[in-house]
Amino acid sequence: MREYKVIGILSALEVESNIILKKMTDKKVSVIAGMTFTKGLIHGKEAVLATCGVSKVNAALFTQIMIDHFKPDGILFTGVAGSMDRSIKQMDLVVADKLTFHDVNPHQLEFCFPNQIWFYTDEELSNLIRVNAKGSMIGPIITGDQFITSKERWKELKESFPEALAVEMEGCAVAHACYVNEVPFAIIRCISDLADNGAEDSYDAFEKKAAEKSAKIILNTIEDLR
Repeated sequence: MREYKVIGILSALEVESNIILKKMTDKKVSVIAGMTFTKGLIHGKEAVLATCGVSKVNAALFTQIMIDHFKPDGILFTGVAGSMDRSIKQMDLVVADKLTFHDVNPHQLEFCFPNQIWFYTDEELSNLIRVNAKGSMIGPIITGDQFITSKERWKELKESFPEALAVEMEGCAVAHACYVNEVPFAIIRCISDLADNGAEDSYDAFEKKAAEKSAKIILNTIEDLR
């Protein structure tokens, strides 16, 4: 196992990061370009935590600034997502093995910098998460600036990305930034909704429980880091 002197942790929403923040000690807050980062100790390990807000742009900005200013040896992303596989239900866990943008033409991704359609997670970090995420599924996650709330849109995405297990709004932007900076990363999502016509009600019902479940796994994973 590689050494992790500093581990970065990102999530989109405070409900996803608060449980981690509460476990952090010796906190020091930095505000950079209006973005808040909290550095401290988690299980005795140096960590930096940020809540990036929704959308690809926010996720990429926070990831890049985290890398530039705090030099993490790896980045973990925790949060909730919509299911893209009808066998995966609310409160199930998905660990990404690769991510792509569902709202960008794949030809543009392939032929424009950094010439990647899929961004692959770090195997070591992903395996550590899966050790703590009993019964989790591992597979592709797709990212776009949309909260999927209709069966029609779900079907369109499933036709384009038949292997996708989850859909969300930040993961691939984090992956993109980590890839170009050569920083290992891993992403876990707990399912809050089925990305269908009932997604908004389901999200409201499961958001907090799903966010806490994912965050607790990240805390356990950090404890296992060397």
